[in-house]
Amino acid sequence: MASVFSYGITLTNGSQIVHGSGAQVKDPFTNIPVTLHELSPGHLDRRPAFRGQSGFIEFDTSIRLPRHVHISPAAAGENLGRLVYERIFVVGGVALVELGGKIHVVPPQTLVTIAPGVPHTWTACPKGVNLSKNTGSKDEEEIISEGKFLMLYEYEETTGFFPTAQTETLKSVEEYVRCDDLESIRIPLLTAQEVESRCWFVKDDKIFQAQGGVMGV
Repeated sequence: MASVFSYGITLTNGSQIVHGSGAQVKDPFTNIPVTLHELSPGHLDRRPAFRGQSGFIEFDTSIRLPRHVHISPAAAGENLGRLVYERIFVVGGVALVELGGKIHVVPPQTLVTIAPGVPHTWTACPKGVNLSKNTGSKDEEEIISEGKFLMLYEYEETTGFFPTAQTETLKSVEEYVRCDDLESIRIPLLTAQEVESRCWFVKDDKIFQAQGGVMGV
């Protein structure tokens, strides 16, 4: 039976962010104290089926990736590859991710699925940003960034790193424009105060505008 639970937040560019109560929480046993936090229900569609590279990166604020997309190698008999999905799990710490030109503050234990063709880049959230305060949350323990986070990554298909100055979602590989000035397209080095005034905060199934209320996605 198809799941009717609505997982996380789906952005207008097709990317998805699942955190907290945006995940489906299950207690599958009556006598065994284990709780499952299901971040994705799976699907019967052909895409995305993740079979590309996977690994992890330990980020701090000195690691500021250039903006990029991911393109698979061309299949036999074809001239171009295709734009591919990427799945990121923020295990611990607080991350900053730019998706389509907007920077989001991502709490720990969050799954981010980046849709094909969405330009993106990552760094760690600077130390001292209080996510609980900026989302109006009454967490038992406040979530405060420490200037580092652990990322697990997985690609839909084998892919490479394709840097770009573009911020709008690419509809096809033909739209991709390479940028070799990597310094100019790195995610900006922000202070805690700049994050709190400029970025968008993820919490459960909502996104909060910096210094404001809940925003639409």
